[in-house]
Amino acid sequence: MATKRFQLLKESVDFLDQCQTRLISRLKAWRWEQHKAAIGHPFDENLNPLQTWCEQLLGVNGKLRQELMLIGEPIPELQERLGQLLQVLIQSSLVVEKQPPQVIKTQSKFSTTVRYLLGEKVAPGKPVVLKAQIINELQARNLGSVPGDNVGELINNTAILEHNTSSKSTCATFRNMSIKKIKRADRKGSESVTEEKFALLFSTEISITGCDTPYRIQMISLPVVVIVHGSQDNNALATIIWDCAFSEADRVPFVVPERVPWRMMYSTLNSKFTSEVGTKHNLDQYNQHFLAQKIFDKPDFADDYSNTMVSWAQFNKEVLPGRPFTFWQWFEGVMELTKKHLKTYWSEGLIFGFIGKQHLHLILKDRPNGTFLLRFSDSEIGGITIAYVSASENGGQKIQNIQPFTKRDLDIRSLGDRIRDIGHITHLYPEFPKHEVFKKFYTGIDLHAQSQLCVLLLLFPSFTFCAYHPTHFLSFIFLGAVLKLLVTNPAFMSAHLCFQDAYRNPVGILCLLCLVLSMKKKKKMPTSESIPMT
Repeated sequence: MATKRFQLLKESVDFLDQCQTRLISRLKAWRWEQHKAAIGHPFDENLNPLQTWCEQLLGVNGKLRQELMLIGEPIPELQERLGQLLQVLIQSSLVVEKQPPQVIKTQSKFSTTVRYLLGEKVAPGKPVVLKAQIINELQARNLGSVPGDNVGELINNTAILEHNTSSKSTCATFRNMSIKKIKRADRKGSESVTEEKFALLFSTEISITGCDTPYRIQMISLPVVVIVHGSQDNNALATIIWDCAFSEADRVPFVVPERVPWRMMYSTLNSKFTSEVGTKHNLDQYNQHFLAQKIFDKPDFADDYSNTMVSWAQFNKEVLPGRPFTFWQWFEGVMELTKKHLKTYWSEGLIFGFIGKQHLHLILKDRPNGTFLLRFSDSEIGGITIAYVSASENGGQKIQNIQPFTKRDLDIRSLGDRIRDIGHITHLYPEFPKHEVFKKFYTGIDLHAQSQLCVLLLLFPSFTFCAYHPTHFLSFIFLGAVLKLLVTNPAFMSAHLCFQDAYRNPVGILCLLCLVLSMKKKKKMPTSESIPMT
């Protein structure tokens, strides 16, 4: 009978071990999905099912330990296994539910939340206080050893574990935490400070009801990059993107590959772009090919890049040929512009996006004059330009690119209104009338009406004079001709683009008057880049 009971207990412990192994795997998967969420991967942050699982396994462990005591004789093998399972369960139940920002500026406040999945089983008594400290990569690799030197000073780095009865969750929220100072490791070669990764280590001592001894538990956050100035933010974010996208599940902290296949890089760029912009409209195959040509500096290469290896240096260390910025800095600028000003245009497929000039020439060369498309500028960070077909001086056709609109430009006047303002673009590629496609984006008075209003305001005194002096009818005719000349003159229209809100205030009116007086000196609009059609 005793042998049979022992066998039954052993099978129960084996089954508990299997269930707990699956739980630990699920907890690791949850953390991995949380890590990948930084680049736009889907993530279910609900921890309640895992908490229930932890609590049930803790209960089973306690009942099995009671059964062993009822046998009346010690069974060291099973007692030791249950003790080890209990320790692993208690230590694995500490989770960083809300991660700190992965780019942290010193002296800037931030918050983070740590949750304990066995919170309802914590023994009553004095409050459980969690402490946070910042650790470097070397310390993260040696968590089990004696802590080394303090690498940073955290402000507001303690929080009490509190139980919420309505949500049945037990959390410690670190509010208004900040990094006062940071001690950096010696850098290797050309390594930048924005490539150095740290983490927050959360630790405490906890007692569980039914357990004899307290347990020391700890958990580290996802890697963070510490910066001291806002200008470092872009490069620090590149480090985090590379880490989130290309690190492996059970890596040594915080090891990442130096090179990855382009297909993985493109998938990351697409996921990050769509999640950051908040759109379901993905980058297409033409965008993908141009991005590959851009990062590899091979504008004439037409083959498949999928298995070509791209390095961290190509991503965000080496500047693009002929440009003062890296690939990531350029791509991130486009992403921010689209997020703030172009989301709806992009989501509805009105922006062609990333396209090289050779491909642009190919698809527009047989289109009628006035055909245009919207493309992201490849010559500056965060710009969108209009490429259009127009007549050339020799009677043929040429492709012109209007000077890119940046965030500052679109803050002043929206893209839709700017498209309406430009009379010589008529159809969005391939052949959609622009007023049908962009009508819903138009706001206020169009540029032509604004110009007429401005000129009327400028010439109002003269019109009044003519009205009260009928003998000056010829002057009235002359002023009418001047008005027509002004509102149809390209130089005036171009100048007005710079002062499109001028009619709203007297100072603006004076500016426009100066522009009209100086118009004779303008022989040609400042201009756009031309590509002859062949």
